[in-house]
Amino acid sequence: MSAPSPPASTAARFEGRRALITGAGGGIARALALRLAAEGAQLVLSDIDPVRAQDAARAVQARGGRATPLAADVTDPVAVKAMVAAAAAAMDGIDILVTCAGGYTAYARFDEIDPDDWDQVIALNLRSVFLCCTAVLPFMKRAGWGRIVNLGSLAGRSTSAGSSPAHYAAAKAAVSMMTQYLAKDMAGHGITANTVAPGTTRTARVNALLTPEKEAGFAGMTPIGRLAEPEDIVGTIAFLASDDAAYVTGTTIDVNGGRLMLV
Repeated sequence: MSAPSPPASTAARFEGRRALITGAGGGIARALALRLAAEGAQLVLSDIDPVRAQDAARAVQARGGRATPLAADVTDPVAVKAMVAAAAAAMDGIDILVTCAGGYTAYARFDEIDPDDWDQVIALNLRSVFLCCTAVLPFMKRAGWGRIVNLGSLAGRSTSAGSSPAHYAAAKAAVSMMTQYLAKDMAGHGITANTVAPGTTRTARVNALLTPEKEAGFAGMTPIGRLAEPEDIVGTIAFLASDDAAYVTGTTIDVNGGRLMLV
C-alpha cells in the first residue's frame, strides 16, 4: 500500500518542524517518514542498517521531501548521543522524536527464554527508548517545545491479545509507563510524550513470523477483520507529533482494529 496523501487541512502541518525517527528502514517508521515529509517536516532517518536508512531517505527525497540517513545502534548510549548530535546538526535542532526501533526474532514460551535473549530484547525495545528520549531532551528543553512518540504494542496491553513472547511484551508495557513519567516530568518544558500501541501490523518482520493460520487467527480476533498495514498506524503518530495534540500527554493510544476491547 502506498502512503496516502495528507488531507488538505494537514498538508503543511509540520512545516518548519524537524523530526528524528529511529528504526526508520522499514515498516511503520518508513511509512511515517513519508507521511511527515508530505506534511512538510524535515527528517533524519536512523536505522542500524545504513543501507536501509539510505533507502528510506531516498524514498522520501524521491517525493520531494527532505531526509538525511543515519546509521546507529540505539541500544548503545555512545552511539545514541552521536546520532542525536548528528541529527541536531543536520536539522539545526530536533522538535519531534519517534522511537520505532524494536521487535523480536522468534516466539518463545516464558520457560524457553534464554537470559541473553531476554537482555537483548529488553535493550532493543526499552533501553533504546530511554536512551533516545534522554538524548533529545536538552534540544527540546532549550526550544521550549517538543513531541515524543514512543511505539508500544498490543502485546504490552494484554496477555490475551496475541502470542508475543514475554520479554517483548514486558518491554512494551514498560515503555507505556516510562512514557507517562517522561510526560509528567517534562510537561513544564512544553514537551509532550505519548505511546502508540499498534496491533499486529504487516511489516516485513511480522510477515516473516506469520503463518497463514496465525494470520487468520489474528484477523478473526479483530473486529475490523484484518491485520493493520503500516499506513493504518501513522495517522495517530502524526496527530500526536503535531500541534493538534498540544493537550495530549502521558497517554497510550491503542490502534488495533478493536482487538483489545474483546480480550
